Amino acid sequence: MASRLDLVIPEIAGKQGDNVALKIRSELNRLENLLNPYLSDSIIARVNRFAYHHEVETGSELIHLLHRCIRYVQFTSGLFDISMLRTKQRLKEHAHPDDYASVRQQTSAITSVILNEEKNTIRFLSPDVQIDTGAFGKGYALDRIRNILSEEGIANAFVSFGESSLLGMGLHPSGNAWKIRLNVPGNDAECEISLSDAFVSVSGNVPKFAESPPEQKVHIIDPRTGKAVNTTGVVAVVAKSGLEAEALSTALFLADPDDYQSIMKAFDCSLVYRLMPDKAGKITKYSFKNSDQ
Repeated sequence: MASRLDLVIPEIAGKQGDNVALKIRSELNRLENLLNPYLSDSIIARVNRFAYHHEVETGSELIHLLHRCIRYVQFTSGLFDISMLRTKQRLKEHAHPDDYASVRQQTSAITSVILNEEKNTIRFLSPDVQIDTGAFGKGYALDRIRNILSEEGIANAFVSFGESSLLGMGLHPSGNAWKIRLNVPGNDAECEISLSDAFVSVSGNVPKFAESPPEQKVHIIDPRTGKAVNTTGVVAVVAKSGLEAEALSTALFLADPDDYQSIMKAFDCSLVYRLMPDKAGKITKYSFKNSDQ
């Protein structure tokens, strides 16, 4: 997943802390071998390489995980889409926006991903589909880390995975909820988010400064157009599942705010923070509560 993980566990004994750290590292290594599409012998890399040619057996974990993600694709009307890895790679190869149309013509829908839950196999109906686990891998990893911490009897902890996927369990040593600050570099808009037994996923783009490389950023792709979205701003989702938070933050970054409630009600999500440009181009803070909670 190529991201740094920071873990804070207050008042834990050294021996138990070492044991917990080893368990988490072992689990992350296992997930790398399952979900890293750039690791040539990982399960998902084999799926992406061969599933168009024949069914690929994966084991039940990946099948169940992708089944959940496909449900999230449906819940978000396709704004969260896990089948766009090949499109992302092609966009990186096309430096000029005029080439987007040809890229989009080669893009296929999530309906081309066929899961067989009885045989634990995956089949692609199009050569242009590949699974992008970067869209959900860190969120799923945080869910697994929470399980490890809970099994160890740990009630209070804070985990940051790449600074964009976070977990706050229990309370900070001060007795209050864990707190993080959300902002967009170079802008005044910011907000403080409190976490207690909840996850946060942040999706978005930061400003491109003069010293940055000139190539087009291909971080978030709008599945409706096949184009990279380079709007400066961020969306943060507070949810009870790391996987759900990850899926929802990507979708809501692309969604019209008028559609937030209809999308949020399908998820176990409590709050959404949106720091995005208003009509005048100024970064403005908005917050949304799930009306079903």
